[in-house]
Amino acid sequence: MVPYNYTEFISNLTSHVKANHIPMSRIDDAVKRILRVMFQMGLFEHLVADTSLTHQLGSQVCTTPNDYIHYTMIL
Repeated sequence: MVPYNYTEFISNLTSHVKANHIPMSRIDDAVKRILRVMFQMGLFEHLVADTSLTHQLGSQVCTTPNDYIHYTMIL
């Protein structure tokens, strides 16, 4: 996982897929595995947003993309 330089990771991954160095079937398989785990964890059963933090929308809590990464959960 690339938590701090994700834009470069995405760019490199995209270029490798476009150059056929990484088959799209490999990406599809990875996405299926991630979604399967999320489903098994029950993340799709209760799709209710946590509204307790809505007062922070638009605030300066997150000023850089890395701040957003620290405040979110990435599976």
